[in-house]
Amino acid sequence: MSDELKNVPVNKRKKAIRRLGVIQDFEQFRAEIEREQVISKREAVILYAKGHDVTRPTLWRWLLRYKDHGLMGLVDNRGGGAGMQISQQAWELFKSMWLDERQLSVKLCRQNICYINKNESKGWVIPRLAAFYRLIDKNIPPAVQVLHREGINAYKNKYAPYVQTDPDSIEPGQIWIGDHCQLNCWVRDRGRWIRPWITAWQDMRSRTIVGFYINSSPNQSTILLAFKRAIEKYGPPEKVKIDNGRDYDSQVWTGTTKARRKALLKKGYIDENLVAGIYAMMDIKVSFAIPYNPQGKGPLERWFDTLDQQFTKTVQTYCGKDTKRRPEALKEVLDDPEIIRTAFGIERLDEKIAKYTDIYNRTVHNGNGMKGRTPQQVINSRKSRRVLAEGVIDLLLRIWSPELKVGKNGVRFRHVYFGQFNSELLAMQGKKVRAAYDPDDLRQLYIYDARTWRLITIADQNRLIGYGKPVPEEALRFAMKAKSRAARIARDYRDTRLTADTNMMDLTMKAMDDAAAEKKTEEPKLLRPIRTPMDGQVREHKRREAVKAVRKAAGAENIHTVLDIDFSALKKDKFEMVDLELFKDDG
Repeated sequence: MSDELKNVPVNKRKKAIRRLGVIQDFEQFRAEIEREQVISKREAVILYAKGHDVTRPTLWRWLLRYKDHGLMGLVDNRGGGAGMQISQQAWELFKSMWLDERQLSVKLCRQNICYINKNESKGWVIPRLAAFYRLIDKNIPPAVQVLHREGINAYKNKYAPYVQTDPDSIEPGQIWIGDHCQLNCWVRDRGRWIRPWITAWQDMRSRTIVGFYINSSPNQSTILLAFKRAIEKYGPPEKVKIDNGRDYDSQVWTGTTKARRKALLKKGYIDENLVAGIYAMMDIKVSFAIPYNPQGKGPLERWFDTLDQQFTKTVQTYCGKDTKRRPEALKEVLDDPEIIRTAFGIERLDEKIAKYTDIYNRTVHNGNGMKGRTPQQVINSRKSRRVLAEGVIDLLLRIWSPELKVGKNGVRFRHVYFGQFNSELLAMQGKKVRAAYDPDDLRQLYIYDARTWRLITIADQNRLIGYGKPVPEEALRFAMKAKSRAARIARDYRDTRLTADTNMMDLTMKAMDDAAAEKKTEEPKLLRPIRTPMDGQVREHKRREAVKAVRKAAGAENIHTVLDIDFSALKKDKFEMVDLELFKDDG
C-alpha cells in the first residue's frame, strides 16, 4: 500500500487510506445484510449512507474509482499536487497515443492507459481526467502538439521559423506577387447573389497594388486582365512569385504543364527552352510559392486581410469570413428588395476597390523597409523601368493554347475546329502549332509555330452543316471551291515537267546497280565451330548409303565388285571413332 502511494503527499495519502477503510466497512455491512435478504449493491449503498457519515453519491464514486484504479483512485486530486503526479511510463504511453494525427481525445487516451494499468497490473499512478489537460498545457509545447496532431503543413504555417528577407536587397518593381482571394461580401450578378473574387498583383518591395481584377470566379482570364492592368501602368517586373494553383501555374503562363515541371524539378533543373509561356516571352523569371505556406506570399496575404478590415466590412452585404463571424441579420439583408435594387454589381465594386487601392498606395506605411513612406513613393524611387514595344502587350496577354496538331480540318481547340480550308494550315498538316485567342471572341484563332512563335495565319472557326438538312447552294459552292483550292495547293508542290521524259524503271535499276557495285566486300568473320553428336559420322553415312544403293540394284545383291562406283566411299576407315560422350544425357 505504501509503495502505491509513495509519490502522494502525506495528507492525501492518509485521506485515501481512510476512504479505503470506509469501503471495507461497507463491504462487510453489505455481506451481513445479504445473509438475511437479497439486496442490490445500489440499495446497500443507500442503506449504508443513511447510518454513516458519508453521502450516497460520494460512496458510490469511491467504489467505482477503487474498482477501476485501486487505491490511487481514492486519492483526492483537487488543487493539483497529487493530481499532477503520473508515472513516467504512463505519461510516455499517453503522449504516444495523444500526439497522433488521428487526434484521439484526452479522455480516450487516459481510458486506454487506465485499462492497461489495471489489466497488466502495472501499478502506475494515473491522475483524474482534468489533471491530464493541465499536464498537456504544462509539458507539451503548442508547436509539438500541432506538428504531431495536425501535420507538418499546419506546423509550418503556425510555428516553423522562416527565412527573413532584407527589403533593401529587392529593387522596387523587381518582383511581383500574384494570388486570388474571395471577398467576404455579396454582390448582384445576372440577377443573383454571388461572392466575388479578386485577382491581385502586388510589388513585393514597395507593397504597391499594381493591378487587380474582380470577377465571379478566378481563372486565367482574370489573371491576364489583372496582369495587363499592372503592366500598362508600371511596366513588366523581372520576376513573379505565384501560387501553385492551376490558374497561375498553367501552361498558358509557364509554357509547360505542372506535371512536366515537377518532373524537371526532380532532376534538379527546369529547361528554359521548354518553359516558353507568357512569362518567358517577356523575359520574366518565375518563382513558385510553397503550397499552403503563408510566408510564400506574405505581403499580399496581409493586404487581403487589410482589404477585408478597411473596405469589405463597410459593404452592407458583408458576410464574414466564416459562420462564426456571419452577421445574424444577413439573410434579412439579402432578401430586402431595396438592398437588392441598390446592391453593388461587379463593375461598381471594381470601381470602388480601384479607388480604395489608390488611397492604399498613397497611405504612409511603417512596416519593414517602408521608413514612413507610401507604397507609391517607394515604387517611384526605382532607378529604371522595363518597357514593352508598343502593341506587344495586347498580343502577349491573350489566352494561349497548349501545343496543337494540325489535321485534315485544321486545328481542334476546345472541341471546335478552326482553319478547315486555310491554305497556310494545309501546308502544316501533322505539325505542332500554338493558338492564341481573345476570351471574348472565339470566332478565330491566331496560329503560331510551336517552336519559334512565328505567326502562321489567322484561322476562322469551321462552318458546320446540320446532319440531314439541305445545304445552301452558296455554302456548297464555297466548300467545293475551297476543297479544289486545297487540292491544287497540294498538287503544286510537285513540278511534273521535271520527270515527264524520264524512264523511271531504267533510272532506278541503274542507280541500284551502281549502289551495289560500290559496296566493299566484307572481310571474312571469325568462325566458331560447334560440336554435335554427328561429328565424324558424315563419311560413314555416305559409305552406308552407297552400299545400300549397290545392293538394291536388280540382280546384284551378291555382287561385291561394281564398276563405275567410287569404291573409296565403301572403304571404312580403320581408325574412325565416334565419341560416345556426346550422346550422354545432360541430366
